[in-house]
Amino acid sequence: MKCNAYLLEDYVEGFLEEIERNKMEAHLHSCKNCQLEYEQLLNEQKTLIAQLNKPRMANSQADAIMQRIQTNVKHKKSWHTLKMSVISAAVIMLSFVLYSWNRTPNELAQQPFDEPTQLIETNSNVLEEHLEGEQVLDYNEPFLDVSIDKVEENGENYDIIYRVKFKENYQQEQNNLYKQFLNKYQNVEVANEPKIESTQDDFFGTVRSMVKFAIRDDKDQLILTTWKTKDDEQPLIPKYSTSGGGTETLGEMIYTTSVPKYTNPSTFEVLRMEAYVFDLFETDVNTSQLQTFQYNDVTYAIDSVEIDKGSMYVKISTEGKPETVPIYWYIEHNNRLIGLNSGDHKYIKGRSTYIYEFENFEQIPSNLKLVPAPVKKFKQIDPIVLDLH
Repeated sequence: MKCNAYLLEDYVEGFLEEIERNKMEAHLHSCKNCQLEYEQLLNEQKTLIAQLNKPRMANSQADAIMQRIQTNVKHKKSWHTLKMSVISAAVIMLSFVLYSWNRTPNELAQQPFDEPTQLIETNSNVLEEHLEGEQVLDYNEPFLDVSIDKVEENGENYDIIYRVKFKENYQQEQNNLYKQFLNKYQNVEVANEPKIESTQDDFFGTVRSMVKFAIRDDKDQLILTTWKTKDDEQPLIPKYSTSGGGTETLGEMIYTTSVPKYTNPSTFEVLRMEAYVFDLFETDVNTSQLQTFQYNDVTYAIDSVEIDKGSMYVKISTEGKPETVPIYWYIEHNNRLIGLNSGDHKYIKGRSTYIYEFENFEQIPSNLKLVPAPVKKFKQIDPIVLDLH
């Protein structure tokens, strides 16, 4: 089996069937490059989940943060301590899979799918509030602006520092959604975390813009790439590192990637745009009569809700691999937004299945709501070429 970034990403996300999964595992035993990439993907998934599952800021801080957004400060904020790698999969980051966590009981994972026929009515109040008088934006078109801040020498390397941010109308949408999200969910309960008011603005940090890219020399030879190129070229450098952090603007990110000087980098090609964004969608769940619901024109089934050893397990599934997906689902119960403790994702016979564990439940609530947090958007584009000279 040859190295394949697509399959490796699907492997980490749990999307491979058993035969493909076994082939990938055998390949990982013998390929050091893929082993390194695999370890980075797992670490980045854990970092994202840890970041999202921290106690959230109190609502009293929301106005200060929104004021910070609306002033449109141009200065660069001290970077978030959270480092992000945009190698092939974390700039993908991490789809919504928690592949490496396997705390869900096997008997729950193996339960047959229910076949509900009736769609759940979604709660549209917040959506109407958001959409009234506003244009609904289409993330199927390019939604990010990318620019090169500078290229500077760093020992034997060149550091390429590039900036990714939302285009103006998408920026306005995220600012509005962010404010509404904080106002609606003033308190967040997270399993195994103390219920304290955090001064860390975690919600602000979950909105991120990212790109897949390729770097070429002045002879158009491929130096490195974080995504499969049109002709499936082999890069000169199979290993590289990228780090980044946020700015004062919601969702804007500044990244640094390094290449050896001898490669003479000339152009930076943007191949794919990605972002983690807010969504005010929510759907009511009657746990005694499980039904399907629609999210982003995709039908999801709630296959089971069960209690086991003080935890509630919610099993959700859908056909195929949706392009716009929640990283995972929160639940809302008794006016509180509850983060999951762990989760698992499997892709079996063309169907994606997600099992989420929520701790400290002795019995199944009669009603609850599902809330996506956050949502991954991406757009494959014709390459945008930026000059590095």
